[in-house]
Parts: sequence; C-alpha cells; structure tokens
Amino acid sequence: MEALGINLSVLITQLVSFIVLFLILRKLLFGPISSMLQSRSEKIKESLEAAEKVKNEADESAEKLEKEINIARQEGQKLIQVARDAAENFRQQEIEKAEQESQEIISKANKAIEKERDLAIQSVRKEFSSLVISAATKVVDKSIDEKDHKDLIDKTLKEEINK
Repeated sequence: MEALGINLSVLITQLVSFIVLFLILRKLLFGPISSMLQSRSEKIKESLEAAEKVKNEADESAEKLEKEINIARQEGQKLIQVARDAAENFRQQEIEKAEQESQEIISKANKAIEKERDLAIQSVRKEFSSLVISAATKVVDKSIDEKDHKDLIDKTLKEEINK
C-alpha cells in the first residue's frame, strides 16, 4: 500500500480518531440535535393538528353561518309573503268597501230620482187637475166634487199616457 502513498499506521490512527470523534459527537451533539429535531417535529405536528382543528372549526362555522343565512332568508321570504297577503287583503277590503259605498250612492241617487219623479208627477197632477177643473167648470159651468175630480184626473191621465 505504500506504493499508493498510503501509510497503514496513519490510516489506522485516522480511523481510530474518526471513530472516537464520531462517538463523542454522537454523545454530545447528535443527542441534543436529535432531541431538538424531535421537539421541532412534535411542534410542527401540533401546529398541523391545531391548523386542522382551526380549519374544521372554520368549516363548521361557515356551515352554521350558511344555515343561519338560509333560515334568515326563509324568514324574510315568509315576512314578505305575509306583507303581500296583508296588502292584498287590504286592497280587497278597500275594493269591497268602495263598491259598497258606490252601491249606496247609486241607491240613494235612485231613491232621490224616484222621489223627484214622484214629486214632479204630483205637481203635474195638481196643475193638470186645476186646469181640468177650470176647463170643466167653464165648459159645464158647474163645480165638480172631490170624487168626480179624482175620477176625471185618472181618466185623463190614462188617456194621455196611452197616446
């Protein structure tokens, strides 16, 4: 081996030195480094678990919030429907009230018209009867009693209506 430039005693010394150094480093450095790496690994694992837990809680909160939003939306729709129904009922009641009032107005107007017509007929009858009496008195030259007067008016009115 000497031809290759390797000295056996130096090689053994270096090998023994390396093994001793390795054992010292293993005892002094690898233990703390290994425990530090283990501790770091546990912290990372705990952080990942905490992150997963937070993610799950966030997902649950999001689902809960979505459910609450849906419930609120449904309640809002119900309130809108109730308001629409109330408005429709109010509108229908107002229409019925207006129709009833218009019927009452028409009924009152018809009664007033009928009353005015009756008054006009009575007025015409009175005027007509006085004219008939006056004409009959002149023609017959005598006065007519109440019964004859009424009969004469009815007869004359019937004749006038039938023309």
